[in-house]
Amino acid sequence: MKKQVAAIVVLALALSGGGWMLAAQGKDAVTLASSNKGSILTAEQVNVSFQGVGGKIIDLPIKEEQAVRKGDVLMTLDPTDIDLQLRKAQADVEVTTLKIKQAEDGIQVAQSKLGNAVKQAQLGLSQAETQEAQVADGARSEDIERQKLAVAASEEAYTHALKLYNQLLNTEETYDNNPYSYKDHRDAVENARSQVTTLENARNQQKAVLDKMVAGATDKERKLAALQADRAKAVVEQQQLAEGDIANQRIGIEALNKQLEQLNILMESLKVQKDRFTLRAPGDGKVVKIMPKTGENVGSGMPVIVLETGKLYYDLYVDERQVGKFQAGSAVPTHFAALPDKVEGKVQFVTAAPQFAALRMSREKGTADLNSFQVRVYVERTDKLLPGMTAEVRVDEIPAR
Repeated sequence: MKKQVAAIVVLALALSGGGWMLAAQGKDAVTLASSNKGSILTAEQVNVSFQGVGGKIIDLPIKEEQAVRKGDVLMTLDPTDIDLQLRKAQADVEVTTLKIKQAEDGIQVAQSKLGNAVKQAQLGLSQAETQEAQVADGARSEDIERQKLAVAASEEAYTHALKLYNQLLNTEETYDNNPYSYKDHRDAVENARSQVTTLENARNQQKAVLDKMVAGATDKERKLAALQADRAKAVVEQQQLAEGDIANQRIGIEALNKQLEQLNILMESLKVQKDRFTLRAPGDGKVVKIMPKTGENVGSGMPVIVLETGKLYYDLYVDERQVGKFQAGSAVPTHFAALPDKVEGKVQFVTAAPQFAALRMSREKGTADLNSFQVRVYVERTDKLLPGMTAEVRVDEIPAR
């Protein structure tokens, strides 16, 4: 009898439980857990490190829990080595600049000298070519006539001087009894003799020139004139080669300018590296943790400071049937127990969830055939919102997209 009563009670409870489930429209604990998502509000943290440089810490002006502003100095490395490199690079820049100035001044001087040398060489070549042409062509008829007149004039001057000299010789005996007059006479005779000799030589030279003009140049003279012309051409060509040397010097200056450009790039690179020896806050926030201490060495990219920013976020884990409601930049209504109204969050990213989230979802649903996705949502920070608060999202409130 008791067994029958117990069976009837169990059956009644089962029927009532099933009725309640139907009345709840499937809102059992597992279903509610999958539609109402809870998460912990978290303050965003940033790992701050030195970019591309490392060394010994010589200054650490901050402490943990200290508020900092964007650009505040967090940590400084010893810049001794980089300072030496900068000094050497600066010295190399100055030396290269001086070399360029000296080379440019040298080119200006060389160009000035070359210009004069070229003019003289071209003038010498012109004279040599003219002389060679004259030697080859012989004297012109008008030149010969002028030379004949010159010979006649020199002959007349010589004859007149000789006549005066003979007259002085004929009157020499009349001065024997007067010594003073005799001395003057003898001086006049000597002057006349000297003038006769000079005029005779001039006459002979004029005759020789005339004879040469009439006879024309010899083979030896023609060869000598051609040789002088060739020498003048060689001088001009040599000066033209000097212009090529100046062009090579200009190429050298261009190479120095490229070297100077590289040194300036090196200087800028070293300045950037030195600036990186001072670690600054990437934004406003609070220092949560400082890993190294003053005097310790740190490497490039090694996190040295954990900085808490002013941004708040929470992570949701949804299954693949719900993930379509969440897109980057879309709004998510969020409930907090401390606030009467909903807070609008914004989806930062949606990505495949790690393995532990899939296991968690399997416990909620009792199945393991649905993949999970991680949704990160940022909310605007206010005085009433604090890290650690529970954020609740009701997936049914989010419209399908």
